[in-house]
Amino acid sequence: MCKYLVIIFMIAITTSARADYIFELASEYEVEDEPWGAICLDTGYFNDDAYPDFAVAYYGAEDSYLYTFIGNGDCTFDMLTTDMFDYSLGSITVNDFDNDGYDDLLIGEGYAGGGGGIYHKLLIHLYTGNGDGTFTELDTLHVMNVWITSGDLNADGNNDLVVSGYESGSSTVSVRLGNSDYTFQDTESYEIPGSTFHTLQILGDMNLNGNVDIGAICFDGSIRFLYGNGDGTFQAPVSVVNYFPCGPSYCFLDSGDFNEDGMPDFVATCGAIAADYDIVFIWCGTGYGQSDLLTSAGEWVEVEDFNLDGHLDVAISTCLGSIVYPGLGDGSFSHEADSLLFLYTEYVTYGMISEDFDLDGDYDLIFNEEYPYKPAYIRCYGNTTINLGVEEDELGPISNLILEVSPNPFSSSVTVSASGFFSNPSDLQIFDLSGRLVSEIEPVFNGSEAVYHWDGRSETGAEFPDGIYSARFSSTAVMLLKLE
Repeated sequence: MCKYLVIIFMIAITTSARADYIFELASEYEVEDEPWGAICLDTGYFNDDAYPDFAVAYYGAEDSYLYTFIGNGDCTFDMLTTDMFDYSLGSITVNDFDNDGYDDLLIGEGYAGGGGGIYHKLLIHLYTGNGDGTFTELDTLHVMNVWITSGDLNADGNNDLVVSGYESGSSTVSVRLGNSDYTFQDTESYEIPGSTFHTLQILGDMNLNGNVDIGAICFDGSIRFLYGNGDGTFQAPVSVVNYFPCGPSYCFLDSGDFNEDGMPDFVATCGAIAADYDIVFIWCGTGYGQSDLLTSAGEWVEVEDFNLDGHLDVAISTCLGSIVYPGLGDGSFSHEADSLLFLYTEYVTYGMISEDFDLDGDYDLIFNEEYPYKPAYIRCYGNTTINLGVEEDELGPISNLILEVSPNPFSSSVTVSASGFFSNPSDLQIFDLSGRLVSEIEPVFNGSEAVYHWDGRSETGAEFPDGIYSARFSSTAVMLLKLE
């Protein structure tokens, strides 16, 4: 596989510069205007132009709608003709379920409504992607569901289905392993006491044993993890937080190493009104402890390094608007008004996704924004971090830093040469855009130059996928590297 390494931009990390202007409204699209009972968004690739796309499902009092948005690579989209359905649209998940290179779409009919009511439904609708941004309903799966999500749980290259269900007072998480042909194998279901609070998330490897884990927020106030065994089966649910007050609306989990100690942490949103606070939980060696409080009305959550300073940030949509909290790298987040990356959206927000929609190396945000009985909008806010950069005087003592990369493109290894340091250079740390440290490279000195060689792999030889990576020299400079 030929790999291309491109230096897109170099910035210095500063903590004093204002950051609340990095998001700008790039595009908006008016959709149906009625009070919606459920709004769900998910990203994917629906055609072969390599630009990220996304789907939006609405379930209202009378009608259900599905919109697909085909990306143009510049934070604008072509909104395809709306499909209207006579069944409820509770949750959606986008993935390639037949390995043909085009993402498909699953729609679960079950959902959780306001006031904590749970509406469990029997059917999940499977739509195959046609490769041109349109979908065709292929089949229905008879699985009792409240919330669905998907991902490769056993590392076999096929996408699997995870379903939360609720029936007769018993809540379960069931896993259906994909066969890459739109069919799924039944596996064991896992009962969760206290009943799952309608959403569950695939969190990645939370206990660092190399396997994918699942997290769920429960009605009894607990947060429970199902630790994976690597073969698509999971251990019995374990309560990692015994008391987390949550409200009547969507609650979500997302993970990241917020205090940069090498152990995964997570953030939990509280579910809009009549709740407590969104809480950041940090691994403390024997369990999780609270490290910060965010909004008191959070629903959807995305964890990314939005301002590319090397620290993970948290974006949260609420019934009062949306906000992004800049991470400080110690498990806490800035709450100062002049440091918030993104203040309030114009309308109430009931959904959010993040992706690099303009392929410039930083994460953009899309919200569903609405106000009761007025038109709802899908709005895309472009991240301008790559374009803004920093002022020359903010570079301080590293302003003479010179970087060279060769060869470009590369197929086996790349060399980064650095000179002009004000002190002895540290190792070159390679991070993916989730903030995960994927490789650390010691310098080889050639006179006054520090030379780093990277073969696109980890220290253990694992090859990394194509994408944007940040190469960081300690805490003084960051350059963005694109691996294709």
